[in-house]
Amino acid sequence: MKRRILLVSVALSVCAAAIFGWWFGSREQRRLRFRNTDVEITDSNFDICYGSDTARLTIYMFASYTCRHCRAFLNLDLPIIRSRYIDNGEVRLVVKPIDMAENPDMMSALQLASCMNQNGNADGILELLLSDPSAVYTDEFRQLIDDIINSNPMLAECLLSDDFSYIKKNNLLFSATSSKGTPIFVVAGHLYGGRRDVDRFCEIIDYELGRIN
Repeated sequence: MKRRILLVSVALSVCAAAIFGWWFGSREQRRLRFRNTDVEITDSNFDICYGSDTARLTIYMFASYTCRHCRAFLNLDLPIIRSRYIDNGEVRLVVKPIDMAENPDMMSALQLASCMNQNGNADGILELLLSDPSAVYTDEFRQLIDDIINSNPMLAECLLSDDFSYIKKNNLLFSATSSKGTPIFVVAGHLYGGRRDVDRFCEIIDYELGRIN
């Protein structure tokens, strides 16, 4: 009889711990507004990365440069996040650009940024995309692409060789998350949609860092 009571007590304790764990996790999920995702995201040499490869936490961001919320995050929030988490080696942000419309002009601009980023000299094109993405639809920008193709064989090969496969793969990954808009952030199996207040985004980072301690 005593053995049976002991077994029941142990079982109840295990159940209580499981319920508490579920409730605590569910509460954090509601508070921080994320959903679980099993979409597997890997790094690419074309990714636009901020931070060290040895950072404890990697955040993947799917961003459209025609999305004002994406540009606001990269222009206004990222500098704060860099000073708090990225510059000290805690966090790495990996930006995966997308263009779901696959507009030829925007795809060329994103491919150019990705190609130039491999050599660490994409600042100019990224600044343009962040400040005035509509410029990529102009004849002047199309002429710039032509000039680069004619004058820089390495960039020309990168621009023309693979039919925008990197951007198209990002588009497919974004579609696989079943998200409706950008930006989205994927962190260790959690998906956070939309731009948050920067302090709330820092709460998210602190929560995710705490999960890996």
